[in-house]
Amino acid sequence: MILVTVGFHFQGFNRLVEAMDKVAAEIDERVIIQRGSSSYVPQHAEHFQWTSSQQMEQLTEEARIVVGHAGSGTIILTLLKGKPLIVVPRLKQYREHIDDHQLQLAKAMGSQGKAAVIYDSNPIALRAAIEKVAGKKMILNRSTSLVRALRKQLDSWV
Repeated sequence: MILVTVGFHFQGFNRLVEAMDKVAAEIDERVIIQRGSSSYVPQHAEHFQWTSSQQMEQLTEEARIVVGHAGSGTIILTLLKGKPLIVVPRLKQYREHIDDHQLQLAKAMGSQGKAAVIYDSNPIALRAAIEKVAGKKMILNRSTSLVRALRKQLDSWV
C-alpha cells in the first residue's frame, strides 16, 4: 500500500492529491490519500480528509511507501517507521503554503539520501520516484545533520 499524506495545513495540496490519484489509476496497488484541505476528491484512490495521529501512525506502519508533503511530522514519523519516503514540498507559488520553508526540509532530505524529492508533482515523476525508493529502508539516525536541520526549523517556528 502507498500512503499519501498532505498534513493538517489549512491550504489545500491539490497538485499532489490529483497527481497521486492519477498514479492510483495506473498501478495495481492500493493507494490511500489523506487529502486534508484539498478540494480535489480522488476518483481512483481510497481517501479521507482527517484522522487521528494514532491512525496515521498505523497507516504509516502498514505502508510500503509514503508520499508526503515536506512537513516535519510526516518526515519524522515515516523515518522512525523505516519506510521509503517521497517528499513533495508545498510551494508558495501554487498557494499551497504561506512561504517556501518546505523547500529547505526537502533539500535536506534529498541531500542526506533520506527521501526522493520531487518538485514537479506529476504522475510520471511520482511513478519514477516510487520505483526508485521501492525496497529501500530509510532510518532516522538521531545524530545526523538532517535531525539538526529539522530541530533548527522547528525551533524557528516556536
